[in-house]
Amino acid sequence: MSSREGNTNALRHGATSEAQIVPLARAQKRRLLRQIGLAAGDLDGVGRALLDNWARAQGKVELLDRYFAAHGFLDEGGDPQPATKLYFVAVNSARLAVVRLNEHLRARKRDHASILADYLSAEDDAAAS
Repeated sequence: MSSREGNTNALRHGATSEAQIVPLARAQKRRLLRQIGLAAGDLDGVGRALLDNWARAQGKVELLDRYFAAHGFLDEGGDPQPATKLYFVAVNSARLAVVRLNEHLRARKRDHASILADYLSAEDDAAAS
């Protein structure tokens, strides 16, 4: 068979395939935003990039989880499947990305609160004068 776009004949786990990762990452983003009560428009550019990093890594984890569920974590000889290294890299990347996203969202929340506090303080000072 020829190698055409969308051809998955040689696909093993899909964790290195953009065609496999992108739809999962999109679903991961929507799910996380819904769970934390934000819309994509609520994020700044850095927040969107951090969300994308997490979603892509988490999509790879999901693809590899499916692969290991179907084929086992170990091969017939009892050795880890070749994708094992990629799996732990993806898990660690997802973990770090969600921590960074959380830190960014918390910092932005503080920034908004401090801007409001500064505004209210200035209003109080103006009213006292």
